[in-house]
Amino acid sequence: MAARRELVGLSERKDLSPSERREVSDNLCLSDFMIGRPTVSVAEQRRTCAAAATDPGTQSGAIMAQLDEQSERIDRTQVETALAERDLPGAERAAMDYQSIPGADQAVLAGWSKQIWSLADEQALSDTRARKSALEAAIAALRKSHGDVRHMNDVQFRQWVEHTATTSGTPLAAGLELKKSKLRLSIDSANLQLAALNLDKLATINDAFAARCGCDAHTDVAVVQSGFPAYIIRLDAETQMSEVMILPRSDQQILTTSAN
Repeated sequence: MAARRELVGLSERKDLSPSERREVSDNLCLSDFMIGRPTVSVAEQRRTCAAAATDPGTQSGAIMAQLDEQSERIDRTQVETALAERDLPGAERAAMDYQSIPGADQAVLAGWSKQIWSLADEQALSDTRARKSALEAAIAALRKSHGDVRHMNDVQFRQWVEHTATTSGTPLAAGLELKKSKLRLSIDSANLQLAALNLDKLATINDAFAARCGCDAHTDVAVVQSGFPAYIIRLDAETQMSEVMILPRSDQQILTTSAN
Protein backbone atom coordinates (compact mmCIF):
# COMPACT_ATOMS: atom_id res chain seq x y z
CA MET A 1 0.00 0.00 0.00
CA ALA A 2 2.89 2.37 0.67
CA ALA A 3 4.26 1.67 -2.82
CA ARG A 4 0.81 2.24 -4.29
CA ARG A 5 0.48 5.61 -2.56
CA GLU A 6 3.88 6.61 -3.93
CA LEU A 7 2.87 5.53 -7.45
CA VAL A 8 -0.41 7.47 -7.25
CA GLY A 9 1.63 10.56 -6.30
CA LEU A 10 4.02 10.00 -9.18
CA SER A 11 1.17 9.54 -11.66
CA GLU A 12 -0.04 13.07 -10.88
CA ARG A 13 3.26 14.68 -11.86
CA LYS A 14 3.39 16.63 -15.10
CA ASP A 15 7.13 16.34 -15.74
CA LEU A 16 7.31 12.60 -16.50
CA SER A 17 8.55 11.43 -19.89
CA PRO A 18 6.28 9.05 -21.87
CA SER A 19 8.40 6.05 -20.86
CA GLU A 20 8.41 7.09 -17.20
CA ARG A 21 4.65 7.60 -17.24
CA ARG A 22 4.17 4.18 -18.85
CA GLU A 23 6.35 2.57 -16.16
CA VAL A 24 4.40 4.28 -13.37
CA SER A 25 1.06 3.25 -14.92
CA ASP A 26 2.21 -0.36 -15.35
CA ASN A 27 3.51 -0.53 -11.79
CA LEU A 28 0.29 0.98 -10.43
CA CYS A 29 -1.72 -1.64 -12.32
CA LEU A 30 0.55 -4.37 -10.97
CA SER A 31 0.34 -3.07 -7.39
CA ASP A 32 -3.47 -2.94 -7.51
CA PHE A 33 -3.56 -6.48 -8.86
CA MET A 34 -1.18 -7.77 -6.18
CA ILE A 35 -3.00 -6.00 -3.33
CA GLY A 36 -6.34 -7.16 -4.70
CA ARG A 37 -9.75 -7.23 -3.13
CA PRO A 38 -11.24 -6.27 -0.80
CA THR A 39 -8.71 -3.42 -0.30
CA VAL A 40 -8.77 -2.62 -4.02
CA SER A 41 -12.05 -3.56 -5.68
CA VAL A 42 -12.16 -5.45 -8.97
CA ALA A 43 -13.69 -2.41 -10.66
CA GLU A 44 -10.85 -0.19 -9.43
CA GLN A 45 -8.24 -2.72 -10.52
CA ARG A 46 -9.79 -2.84 -13.98
CA ARG A 47 -9.94 0.96 -14.25
CA THR A 48 -6.27 1.32 -13.32
CA CYS A 49 -5.09 -1.42 -15.66
CA ALA A 50 -7.35 -0.34 -18.54
CA ALA A 51 -5.93 3.18 -18.33
CA ALA A 52 -2.39 1.80 -18.33
CA ALA A 53 -3.09 -0.59 -21.21
CA THR A 54 -3.71 2.32 -23.61
CA ASP A 55 0.00 3.27 -23.62
CA PRO A 56 2.19 1.75 -26.38
CA GLY A 57 4.53 -0.93 -25.05
CA THR A 58 2.57 -1.43 -21.84
CA GLN A 59 2.60 -4.67 -19.87
CA SER A 60 -0.78 -4.05 -18.28
CA GLY A 61 -2.79 -5.92 -20.92
CA ALA A 62 -1.34 -9.21 -19.70
CA ILE A 63 -2.20 -8.27 -16.12
CA MET A 64 -5.78 -7.51 -17.13
CA ALA A 65 -6.07 -10.98 -18.67
CA GLN A 66 -4.85 -12.51 -15.38
CA LEU A 67 -7.26 -10.29 -13.45
CA ASP A 68 -10.22 -11.43 -15.54
CA GLU A 69 -9.28 -15.11 -15.18
CA GLN A 70 -8.76 -14.78 -11.44
CA SER A 71 -11.91 -12.72 -10.97
CA GLU A 72 -14.09 -15.21 -12.82
CA ARG A 73 -12.86 -18.08 -10.66
CA ILE A 74 -13.15 -16.16 -7.38
CA ASP A 75 -16.52 -14.57 -8.17
CA ARG A 76 -18.14 -17.86 -9.16
CA THR A 77 -16.98 -19.44 -5.91
CA GLN A 78 -18.06 -16.46 -3.81
CA VAL A 79 -21.53 -16.27 -5.37
CA GLU A 80 -22.20 -19.97 -4.85
CA THR A 81 -20.88 -19.84 -1.29
CA ALA A 82 -22.91 -16.74 -0.44
CA LEU A 83 -26.10 -18.25 -1.85
CA ALA A 84 -25.52 -21.45 0.12
CA GLU A 85 -25.01 -19.37 3.28
CA ARG A 86 -28.05 -17.20 2.42
CA ASP A 87 -25.79 -14.11 2.38
CA LEU A 88 -27.80 -11.84 0.08
CA PRO A 89 -25.44 -8.80 -0.01
CA GLY A 90 -22.40 -11.06 -0.51
CA ALA A 91 -24.04 -12.93 -3.38
CA GLU A 92 -25.11 -9.73 -5.13
CA ARG A 93 -21.72 -8.05 -4.67
CA ALA A 94 -19.80 -11.02 -6.11
CA ALA A 95 -22.29 -11.45 -8.96
CA MET A 96 -21.90 -7.79 -9.93
CA ASP A 97 -18.11 -8.18 -9.88
CA TYR A 98 -18.45 -11.16 -12.21
CA GLN A 99 -20.79 -9.21 -14.48
CA SER A 100 -18.08 -6.56 -15.03
CA ILE A 101 -15.75 -9.14 -16.58
CA PRO A 102 -15.68 -9.02 -20.41
CA GLY A 103 -17.39 -12.11 -21.80
CA ALA A 104 -19.20 -12.93 -18.55
CA ASP A 105 -21.56 -15.86 -19.10
CA GLN A 106 -25.04 -14.34 -19.38
CA ALA A 107 -26.75 -17.67 -18.71
CA VAL A 108 -24.85 -17.96 -15.41
CA LEU A 109 -25.80 -14.38 -14.48
CA ALA A 110 -29.45 -15.06 -15.28
CA GLY A 111 -29.41 -18.10 -13.00
CA TRP A 112 -27.81 -16.13 -10.19
CA SER A 113 -30.28 -13.28 -10.64
CA LYS A 114 -33.19 -15.70 -10.22
CA GLN A 115 -31.67 -17.16 -7.05
CA ILE A 116 -30.83 -13.73 -5.62
CA TRP A 117 -34.38 -12.45 -6.18
CA SER A 118 -35.77 -15.62 -4.62
CA LEU A 119 -33.56 -15.17 -1.56
CA ALA A 120 -34.48 -11.47 -1.33
CA ASP A 121 -38.18 -12.32 -1.41
CA GLU A 122 -37.71 -15.00 1.21
CA GLN A 123 -35.83 -12.70 3.59
CA ALA A 124 -38.02 -9.66 3.10
CA LEU A 125 -41.43 -11.21 2.53
CA SER A 126 -41.72 -13.98 5.07
CA ASP A 127 -45.47 -14.47 5.23
CA THR A 128 -47.36 -15.90 8.17
CA ARG A 129 -51.05 -16.68 8.63
CA ALA A 130 -51.27 -13.97 11.29
CA ARG A 131 -49.80 -11.40 8.89
CA LYS A 132 -52.17 -12.38 6.09
CA SER A 133 -55.13 -12.03 8.41
CA ALA A 134 -53.98 -8.62 9.67
CA LEU A 135 -53.44 -7.38 6.12
CA GLU A 136 -57.16 -7.46 5.38
CA ALA A 137 -57.68 -4.35 7.51
CA ALA A 138 -54.63 -2.67 5.98
CA ILE A 139 -55.84 -3.28 2.43
CA ALA A 140 -59.33 -2.05 3.29
CA ALA A 141 -57.86 1.18 4.69
CA LEU A 142 -55.71 1.70 1.60
CA ARG A 143 -58.66 1.14 -0.73
CA LYS A 144 -60.41 4.06 1.00
CA SER A 145 -57.41 6.39 0.84
CA HIS A 146 -56.56 5.55 -2.79
CA GLY A 147 -60.05 5.44 -4.25
CA ASP A 148 -58.95 7.36 -7.35
CA VAL A 149 -56.51 4.59 -8.30
CA ARG A 150 -58.84 1.64 -7.67
CA HIS A 151 -60.78 2.01 -10.90
CA MET A 152 -57.87 2.78 -13.24
CA ASN A 153 -57.22 0.42 -16.13
CA ASP A 154 -53.69 -0.88 -16.76
CA VAL A 155 -52.74 1.97 -19.09
CA GLN A 156 -53.97 4.60 -16.68
CA PHE A 157 -52.26 2.94 -13.72
CA ARG A 158 -48.95 2.71 -15.61
CA GLN A 159 -49.17 6.42 -16.39
CA TRP A 160 -49.95 7.16 -12.75
CA VAL A 161 -46.94 5.13 -11.57
CA GLU A 162 -44.63 6.85 -14.06
CA HIS A 163 -45.89 10.27 -12.94
CA THR A 164 -45.58 9.41 -9.24
CA ALA A 165 -42.07 8.02 -9.76
CA THR A 166 -40.89 11.27 -11.33
CA THR A 167 -39.03 13.83 -9.25
CA SER A 168 -37.72 17.22 -10.38
CA GLY A 169 -38.58 16.26 -13.92
CA THR A 170 -36.49 13.07 -13.79
CA PRO A 171 -38.32 9.73 -14.11
CA LEU A 172 -36.94 7.22 -11.63
CA ALA A 173 -38.24 4.15 -13.43
CA ALA A 174 -36.67 3.20 -16.75
CA GLY A 175 -39.00 0.22 -17.06
CA LEU A 176 -42.24 -1.10 -15.57
CA GLU A 177 -43.72 -4.62 -15.49
CA LEU A 178 -47.17 -5.15 -14.06
CA LYS A 179 -48.64 -8.46 -12.89
CA LYS A 180 -51.60 -9.36 -10.70
CA SER A 181 -49.95 -8.80 -7.32
CA LYS A 182 -46.43 -7.77 -8.28
CA LEU A 183 -45.07 -4.59 -9.80
CA ARG A 184 -41.48 -4.47 -11.01
CA LEU A 185 -39.69 -1.18 -11.58
CA SER A 186 -36.26 -0.91 -13.18
CA ILE A 187 -33.99 1.95 -12.17
CA ASP A 188 -30.85 3.04 -13.99
CA SER A 189 -27.80 2.93 -11.74
CA ALA A 190 -27.27 6.65 -12.41
CA ASN A 191 -30.62 7.34 -10.68
CA LEU A 192 -30.09 5.15 -7.61
CA GLN A 193 -29.03 8.09 -5.44
CA LEU A 194 -32.10 10.04 -6.54
CA ALA A 195 -34.29 7.03 -5.78
CA ALA A 196 -32.76 6.77 -2.31
CA LEU A 197 -33.95 10.31 -1.61
CA ASN A 198 -37.48 9.50 -2.77
CA LEU A 199 -38.29 6.17 -1.11
CA ASP A 200 -41.61 7.61 0.06
CA LYS A 201 -42.71 7.72 -3.59
CA LEU A 202 -41.95 4.01 -3.97
CA ALA A 203 -43.90 3.23 -0.80
CA THR A 204 -46.85 5.32 -2.03
CA ILE A 205 -46.86 3.44 -5.33
CA ASN A 206 -47.11 0.11 -3.53
CA ASP A 207 -49.88 1.45 -1.27
CA ALA A 208 -51.89 2.43 -4.34
CA PHE A 209 -51.08 -0.88 -6.04
CA ALA A 210 -52.43 -2.79 -3.05
CA ALA A 211 -55.57 -0.64 -3.09
CA ARG A 212 -56.07 -1.32 -6.79
CA CYS A 213 -55.62 -5.10 -6.67
CA GLY A 214 -57.09 -5.55 -3.19
CA CYS A 215 -54.24 -7.92 -2.44
CA ASP A 216 -50.93 -8.31 -0.61
CA ALA A 217 -49.13 -6.40 -3.34
CA HIS A 218 -45.42 -5.91 -3.39
CA THR A 219 -43.11 -3.96 -5.64
CA ASP A 220 -39.65 -5.06 -6.73
CA VAL A 221 -37.10 -2.45 -7.78
CA ALA A 222 -34.21 -3.74 -9.88
CA VAL A 223 -31.06 -2.07 -11.18
CA VAL A 224 -31.25 -1.91 -14.98
CA GLN A 225 -27.58 -2.70 -15.57
CA SER A 226 -27.47 -5.82 -13.40
CA GLY A 227 -31.06 -6.94 -12.98
CA PHE A 228 -30.30 -7.47 -9.29
CA PRO A 229 -32.44 -6.16 -6.40
CA ALA A 230 -32.19 -2.61 -5.09
CA TYR A 231 -35.43 -2.45 -3.07
CA ILE A 232 -38.39 -4.61 -2.18
CA ILE A 233 -41.60 -2.90 -1.03
CA ARG A 234 -44.31 -4.71 0.92
CA LEU A 235 -47.30 -3.90 3.09
CA ASP A 236 -46.83 -3.69 6.82
CA ALA A 237 -49.95 -4.92 8.61
CA GLU A 238 -49.20 -2.99 11.79
CA THR A 239 -48.73 0.47 10.24
CA GLN A 240 -51.17 -0.28 7.37
CA MET A 241 -48.66 1.25 4.96
CA SER A 242 -45.94 -0.01 2.67
CA GLU A 243 -42.35 -0.20 3.80
CA VAL A 244 -39.28 -0.11 1.58
CA MET A 245 -36.62 -2.68 2.31
CA ILE A 246 -33.23 -1.44 1.21
CA LEU A 247 -31.10 -4.40 0.17
CA PRO A 248 -27.51 -3.44 1.01
CA ARG A 249 -24.49 -4.96 -0.72
CA SER A 250 -22.10 -4.68 2.20
CA ASP A 251 -24.36 -5.09 5.21
CA GLN A 252 -26.73 -7.90 6.13
CA GLN A 253 -29.15 -5.52 7.86
CA ILE A 254 -32.40 -4.72 6.04
CA LEU A 255 -33.44 -1.11 6.53
CA THR A 256 -37.04 0.03 6.12
CA THR A 257 -38.89 3.25 5.42
CA SER A 258 -42.61 3.90 5.03
CA ALA A 259 -44.77 6.33 3.13
CA ASN A 260 -45.95 9.36 5.06
